[in-house]
Amino acid sequence: MTTPAPEKTARRRRPRQHRPTHRARLRLGVTGWAVSWLLPTAVMGGLLLGLSFVPGLDDQGFLTPLIPLIGGAAVAVGIPGTLLVSWLYRHHLNPSVHVLGYALVGLLYGPVVLLAGTGGLMPMLIPLVGFPAGVLLGVGRWAAQPLTTVEDPADRTPTAAAEGRDDD
Repeated sequence: MTTPAPEKTARRRRPRQHRPTHRARLRLGVTGWAVSWLLPTAVMGGLLLGLSFVPGLDDQGFLTPLIPLIGGAAVAVGIPGTLLVSWLYRHHLNPSVHVLGYALVGLLYGPVVLLAGTGGLMPMLIPLVGFPAGVLLGVGRWAAQPLTTVEDPADRTPTAAAEGRDDD
């Protein structure tokens, strides 16, 4: 016994639901990004540099090599990570989502410590680098919140959108 072939009907298919392609998005400019990434990274490097000058704290020499590692982590992990978080969450207008994303990128600074070697106390320094970097990047993104703008395409008229200006 064979299965009969399905018959095609003459009626047209119902069109798919049209999703709006233009949604409101959060825009963080170059200045806002520099405040949210560069400022916390510089504070983290300054803290490590200051801690390396405290007598008795850096006797084994574990803090001094971390300063270039933090710089490397900021360039290799921080720049692409923060730009990716800003791009992925551009349509989320809730600032806490962005703050948590930046904090997650900061936590990824910690495993970069393993590039200095896996012997001795180096693996135990991962949370000592990652946690403060995560907190500082989250605070930096929160501090950059006044520098963000919300672009809503529904608020723009067609002529203003073509000319690149808002209709106020």
